[in-house]
Amino acid sequence: MRVEAPDTQLLALPRLPLARALGVEDPELLMIETDGMAHGVVTLYREHPLLTVREATPDDLVMDRHGRIAIGMRHDGRPARWPLYDPELGALTDLLVGAPGSGKSVTLLTLIAAERTNGIVSVVADAQDGMSLPEAEGRVFHFGAGQAEAAATLAAYSAVASYRQEVSAANGWGSFTLGKPWRLAILTMDEINRMLAMDSGLPAPFRMWVAGMLGAGQITWRKVGMGVRIAGQSIHLADLADSEKIRANAKNGSVWLGRVNSSMTRSMASDMTTGAVEITPVPKYFGVTGTAELDAAWSGDEAPTGPVTAGTAWLIQSGQPYLSRVWRAVKEARTYPSLIGLMESSPLVDFTPPEADVFRRAYDEALTIAVALLEGDEDGGGAPAPAAPRRTEQAADAGSSRVPTPPATARTLQVLVLDALAAGQLRTREIRKAVGAGTDGGPSSGSVDNALQALQDAGLVARVTHGVWARTDQADPS
Repeated sequence: MRVEAPDTQLLALPRLPLARALGVEDPELLMIETDGMAHGVVTLYREHPLLTVREATPDDLVMDRHGRIAIGMRHDGRPARWPLYDPELGALTDLLVGAPGSGKSVTLLTLIAAERTNGIVSVVADAQDGMSLPEAEGRVFHFGAGQAEAAATLAAYSAVASYRQEVSAANGWGSFTLGKPWRLAILTMDEINRMLAMDSGLPAPFRMWVAGMLGAGQITWRKVGMGVRIAGQSIHLADLADSEKIRANAKNGSVWLGRVNSSMTRSMASDMTTGAVEITPVPKYFGVTGTAELDAAWSGDEAPTGPVTAGTAWLIQSGQPYLSRVWRAVKEARTYPSLIGLMESSPLVDFTPPEADVFRRAYDEALTIAVALLEGDEDGGGAPAPAAPRRTEQAADAGSSRVPTPPATARTLQVLVLDALAAGQLRTREIRKAVGAGTDGGPSSGSVDNALQALQDAGLVARVTHGVWARTDQADPS
């Protein structure tokens, strides 16, 4: 049915209240789409329309004139479109979030297969030691497996972007043209939380180095035809090295929201959509209603199950969400043969020889830095200073270093808080200001508050009075 809001009002169609009003026991059978203003379409199905989807074909993965591929199917049978490239904007930044078993890996592998189909240079970093995307190894230009290797891959990709920027500046180019002279390139960074999360156990200098490269690249790489796609299980700030920049920039392209917990679903919905369509959490199984689970709880029976929803996700583009499911892929012998076949149906795509040389040199250099930072060397093993950009052809010399260096004063947030309190007691807002909260690349206010609480629990700081803190080794809080 088509619906329309009264004059002067915006249309709001909350899924659960609407299902209740229509007498629908399973709200997953109710699909809602709006134009973000006053008009909408409500569709009610007898069974879930995404219960069965076919496998991808090579034709699905060919870009149309808008740079889009068919990544899967929408609830109404239309293809779910995913842009790999925007002819007007250039390269894109994408975000995929999903719990284990949500279908995130199949979605990423389908996108990587599409890149190879369309002559795009694929670079992949898998921080889970290569276990998340094993099918990509040997089938892309470069595959970095492991935390140090993933960071080095990011640094090498950044170095190629710097090379392209230097050549573009030397030639007076202000934007990217596909194939003239470079191919489109896309970096996929999977399991990003393993490299950035505060509870990852990794040294802060390493996490800050990775976050700095990624945050800067999301902004600057687009103009030289280099996109980036990050994927993980969470996008809370604490899981992204407290970088609001990374989260904000990642949602500028396509956002794939698979099965995650309800709080993250609400957070992403409020942050990334217009709110006209209610985004509800993707359940684990098709056809299992709350009523059935309640009946099982009442009778003491086992909770019912059904076909898993893997691959089902909210696809959010330009603030508009719709439910979709990626093309089916069957796992055999712990891999996906159909996706491997799609990758190998097209030639492997490489950077140009000068770009490849820049990448290899930078990767070797960055791997040394990454290993040193992971071992606790805050100087990154004596990392070289970054080469100053030069507006000449000599700036494109593949021999110059373009590896982003780790912050020279990279320290944990708790150390920064203690340093701020070295001169005496401060108010909470003064501490936040002293450690750079709210500034570009700085921590969030909540992270500073968490650091203060952790220091208080450790007996290193004390609350003098409401909102005032002091170090316990310098002042008597009584």
